[in-house]
Amino acid sequence: MAVSRETVLLYQPEGSELGAQLKPILVRMGVRIKNVTSDAVGQTVGCLLGRKGFDARENPEAPALGQPMLVMDGFTDKRLEILLREMRSAGVSVPYKAVVTENNLGWLFHQLFDELAAEHAAMQR
Repeated sequence: MAVSRETVLLYQPEGSELGAQLKPILVRMGVRIKNVTSDAVGQTVGCLLGRKGFDARENPEAPALGQPMLVMDGFTDKRLEILLREMRSAGVSVPYKAVVTENNLGWLFHQLFDELAAEHAAMQR
């Protein structure tokens, strides 16, 4: 079996049950899970994924994020569709989801969260 390079960055506020709900789906699909802690939200997406050229920032700003966020890397359209379908079937809801792009690799994790939050708010209007 080929080794998958699919990875998700998962941020969940303290006390959230999201990880327990999501982990079985990701494990079954062979997706790597990297948990993003509250003190790591000031790192770049590229750093959190371990990409070359994205070094850890010293003493990064770490604002509190109030909602879970899932950042998906290395998924084909078909595999992304499968993941989202499996999440829906299991009743797993993540309000903020993003796919890694060349554009957002250099963004701080909390900046990506802020962008998703703004988009989410605009869609709710």
